[in-house]
Amino acid sequence: MRKHTRAGYDFYVNKVIDGVPHLAWARDLSSAGIYLCALLEPQRDTGDRVAVEFEIPGQKHVIWAYADVVHRNAQDVGLRFVRLAPRDRRAIDAWVASS
Repeated sequence: MRKHTRAGYDFYVNKVIDGVPHLAWARDLSSAGIYLCALLEPQRDTGDRVAVEFEIPGQKHVIWAYADVVHRNAQDVGLRFVRLAPRDRRAIDAWVASS
């Protein structure tokens, strides 16, 4: 059972791996993490840390977060936020609640 409510999130996200941005497609989002479809990027293992950059739909503010890989298969990757500004967490929670 999930502790955090998720909302569908069909937008592109920059996932920064070893300082290089890679485009990914986000499937869902919560204030705890984000689930991505991997496009063209180096394979990362569970426990690896990456950075992500994205905007919440309807807002111009860019969110930057560090996240750990918690799930990985050939096409998808689940990330858990480990460093996310409190105002960004609140903005995500508000967006999820309204979705």
